[in-house]
Amino acid sequence: MPTTASNITATRSTAAGSTTRPPRTQANPESTATRLAKALHTGPFSLALRLAVRQSGLSLERLQSHLHSRGTPASKTALSYWQHGHTRPERPESLRAVTTLEQLLGLAPEALTSLLGPRRPRGRWLHHHSGTLPPDRAWARPDGLARALAHLDARPESLHHLSRVATHLTVTVDATRHITSIAYHHLLRAQRDTDRYLVALRSDHAEGPLQLPESRGCRPGRQRADDTTGFRVLELLLDRPLRAGELTVLDYTLLPGRLPDAEHTVRIGQAVRDLSVQVQFAPGNLPARVVRGYRHSVGEPDTVAELWVGASRTAQLTEVDPAPGIYRVSWDWF
Repeated sequence: MPTTASNITATRSTAAGSTTRPPRTQANPESTATRLAKALHTGPFSLALRLAVRQSGLSLERLQSHLHSRGTPASKTALSYWQHGHTRPERPESLRAVTTLEQLLGLAPEALTSLLGPRRPRGRWLHHHSGTLPPDRAWARPDGLARALAHLDARPESLHHLSRVATHLTVTVDATRHITSIAYHHLLRAQRDTDRYLVALRSDHAEGPLQLPESRGCRPGRQRADDTTGFRVLELLLDRPLRAGELTVLDYTLLPGRLPDAEHTVRIGQAVRDLSVQVQFAPGNLPARVVRGYRHSVGEPDTVAELWVGASRTAQLTEVDPAPGIYRVSWDWF
């Protein structure tokens, strides 16, 4: 399987290459309360705060007013930055404001403050998010990932030197039922000064180097593989070095080498705001069934639901404020 996660029904193909819709079933989207409960358990702080504010129905202006009246002021700008992961509360007065927020938002004591972890070091540092997915929870064979990265003078945490703010993928499946390309669009934030972005891909059928026929915002650098576990890692050299906190957009397409896999998975371990995975199938060769899956870590069962494939021959998995974990789109053939 290659890896880098509405209204939902199955699709059946006809001789004319069109689609027929089976009896429609509704998949209840997770409520804000359900997502909030998960975020309070797994983090990150920014997502938990954002969902708690949404659940409360209070505006940032009202929260600012309540905080001021209780003697623990925080500006609307600070609240916005906290809930979107731009900054986090660290100073004593900010932490007191978070304690008051827990009361205003109807949360248990320390529900939010417990997600902050230790105070961050200053200067050049590697940002560790609450809710980050550690390699041993993200991959069945993290040792192979570590070996491949070591050849690029990197470690698994190096994958997060640029954190994803938004990530959108399009996977193309050809008429012979092979994955032929994966196109990526990322909005990234530098968590430390860096001049590269590292990509990891794993497949049981990996053969040969990854090809990068087109890219914007970066160019291909070195790549290494761990043949035992099927990991391939690619170094993308940024058009310009980034300082910690700066944003950039990367667009690139990978050719993994005609993989016969029937699924694609994405690991989300940090405060991603939105995620989409589209899988486009060749004309006249639609799958019998497409499903989306989610699990918090490897070894846990999936939560699955069927996806609809429409006239564009595309199945879509879309998430706003996705919880950390492993998101999957998979398909079965007739």
